[in-house]
Amino acid sequence: MATYNKNPSSNFVSIAIMALVFVALVSDFANASSITVWSGPGCNSSGQIIRNCGCSDINLRGGYSFIYNGQTAALYNEGGCRGVAHTRLNADARMCSGFGWKSIFIQC
Repeated sequence: MATYNKNPSSNFVSIAIMALVFVALVSDFANASSITVWSGPGCNSSGQIIRNCGCSDINLRGGYSFIYNGQTAALYNEGGCRGVAHTRLNADARMCSGFGWKSIFIQC
């Protein structure tokens, strides 16, 4: 029966490389663009931060602040990111008055 002898140092190098790749991916998603929405009036009172990649429904519409970190966002007037995007954000943006968007798609 043949035996397989792998060098322990190559195991360590492989695990270290995988760990570095994982840390790089996690830190990239941690720095993704985000939008904070407030119940209002204005950009105060209770708020919600949305930083998930993909589609998220927006439940508060009193004001918003979008922080751009390289991922663009499309805003929809319907829930579930249905229909045609009404507005696209590719830079920091803020508006402290009511808006009608019901969902956001953050492209990651």
